[in-house]
Amino acid sequence: MGLSLWLVPPRDVATKLRTIMKTKTSTSKSPSSFPHFEPHVTLATVPSSTPLDDLRAAIPLGQPVVPVTFRSVDVGSKYFMSVYVTVHHTGELNTLRDNLKTSLGEQAVPPLAHVSLFYIDDSDAEERTKVEEQLERDGRIVRIADDRTALNCAEDPAESSKDDLLDGFDGGEIWIALCDGPVPTWTVKDRIKLPL
Repeated sequence: MGLSLWLVPPRDVATKLRTIMKTKTSTSKSPSSFPHFEPHVTLATVPSSTPLDDLRAAIPLGQPVVPVTFRSVDVGSKYFMSVYVTVHHTGELNTLRDNLKTSLGEQAVPPLAHVSLFYIDDSDAEERTKVEEQLERDGRIVRIADDRTALNCAEDPAESSKDDLLDGFDGGEIWIALCDGPVPTWTVKDRIKLPL
């Protein structure tokens, strides 16, 4: 796949998201389905041969923290967009994405900003809808408004409080990740803290 720039949530938010991401269906067969990975918004992906300094330079100088808000939970038809949270294209996020398109090329930036919750192999494609329906049944997906969704990240969703609801995060770091080969072999090459 290549080198990717990831906008990542703070540690406490990542921990909450992992509560959702550990959900699995019992009928999945492929070992490529439901791998562990760090929660993130992919900002751009370039060939693995791209120098890390080129990726660092593509991030605007003084790039502030980027607020991310959740729009909906969706089921996709591709491995890397199996079940994901579509995020609002806010001004701050769009500005960063536009800068990366200028620096790295239009094709480097995914058309839809999202946080993947699950990667599910094409041979298990039916599991994508199943796991989304399971999240719904378990009370994990909470619709706040027509265009706003929260995730219930409580260990036990039946006993959740308002503090367990997550409807976005402030992306305070951009990671450079080498995403070649199977997901468990991906490695983070650099972590860039964004100023507040």
